[in-house]
Amino acid sequence: MIGVVVLAVLAGATWVYKPWWQPWWYARTLCGGALSGGDLADLLPKERLRAGEDTFGSGDGTSVACEVDRPDGYHYVLRAEATTDGAEPDGPLDLEFTIPRDPQYLYSREIPGFHGNLGPMIVQDCPALGRDAEGRIRRLVTNVYSLAVERKPEATPARMAVQIANRANDELGCGAARLPVPDRLEPAHRLSLRQARATMCGGLARAALPRSPSGKDWQVLAPTGGRAPISSCSLVDSGTGRTAATFTGWYGDWTDKPFERLLGANVQIPDGHSVRDALLGENFGRATARCAGESANFLVNSYAPHGTGPVLPMSELRALLGVFAKEEAGRRGCDGLELPGRTVYPAQDR
Repeated sequence: MIGVVVLAVLAGATWVYKPWWQPWWYARTLCGGALSGGDLADLLPKERLRAGEDTFGSGDGTSVACEVDRPDGYHYVLRAEATTDGAEPDGPLDLEFTIPRDPQYLYSREIPGFHGNLGPMIVQDCPALGRDAEGRIRRLVTNVYSLAVERKPEATPARMAVQIANRANDELGCGAARLPVPDRLEPAHRLSLRQARATMCGGLARAALPRSPSGKDWQVLAPTGGRAPISSCSLVDSGTGRTAATFTGWYGDWTDKPFERLLGANVQIPDGHSVRDALLGENFGRATARCAGESANFLVNSYAPHGTGPVLPMSELRALLGVFAKEEAGRRGCDGLELPGRTVYPAQDR
């Protein structure tokens, strides 16, 4: 009888302390042991949870996933997945970018990714896997989804994404370089034009720039490195602190559909032109090229607050888009660069 009572007490204690010990148990047993118990303890809700799907170590060959679920088994609180078919239609990149938009929370230059709409996303080329049947570079795309982190570009989910990416890279034979696990996320700092000349945005810093809206000096945001999956440079008006124009480079055939949707929905395209062309709209401009046998698209955005039109006219930004695209194409060995003409095409009627 005494033994039964002791067992009941232990069971009750286990139930009480389960929220305390379960993150470390999940760290040991799920996701190929890639995750940190301390990070899981920071992120998981303090309630009774259960182990969900876990395909790490399954030998699938193209993707792995793991998750922690609520007790009902139908809703996850954390899901991590990585796939080497990440650039496929309806894949994670397509879902993240229905149209191309400026990634708001780019990670450091050592981590090729950003915090997207649904959480961290890391994109790596897989040199050991060659190309797919369509001739496209295979890319490892890693995501971490959690209701707790969707809008929070914090270090904990970023660390998780890097840990999953490194583990998946090994398991799926991607052959990408191992990524450093970040202690913290450092925001990009505004640089003077002189400081920016040593970055990948140096071409813009050396170019003949239009007058800023405030009349004060321009500053540059240069958050990405030369091999980022989506590269970015921004011109910031030091007088207002606002971004006046952002230049981004997008690499891989997966980028074509988002750009076609962007142009088709926002620009009146005349006869003789198509959504595949390099051209200028009222708020953005597009250039195109071929990089490593795949599409590359270059975008300049200049959206004013409250939708009142561009901060800078596209006629002034056309030459700067050319500077950015030419530097990016030269850095990545691209060819077939096409820049938009001088015509600024009107927006679609609403």
